[in-house]
Amino acid sequence: MVTARNSRQAGLAAMFLALAAGFAGVAAAPGARAADPDKAAQGRQLFSDWGCGACHVLKDAGGGGHVGPALDGNANLSKAFVTNRVLNGQGAMPGFAGAMTDAEIALLADYIVEAAQK
Repeated sequence: MVTARNSRQAGLAAMFLALAAGFAGVAAAPGARAADPDKAAQGRQLFSDWGCGACHVLKDAGGGGHVGPALDGNANLSKAFVTNRVLNGQGAMPGFAGAMTDAEIALLADYIVEAAQK
């Protein structure tokens, strides 16, 4: 038998679930993605293999160079910016178009953007 109390409890439970779902959506910023540990490890390895740390500071990858800009704490980096810079280079940084695959560049860019925001 459905009573007013049961109905009220069901309504409160539904409202709680709706609020929780709403807060879960707020917790992740638009465009934010959860870090995939395997992809992060692959990106970190690419950063190391291609010698990025010789010029760039990126603590997560052990990079300590001082030729290029430090990447740590740079929340303004976007995947598009990093991809363009890796492909085409600028200043002392060489471009890696043709040397790295598109998949490697995408993986490296995702990693740099994610690690720089830590």
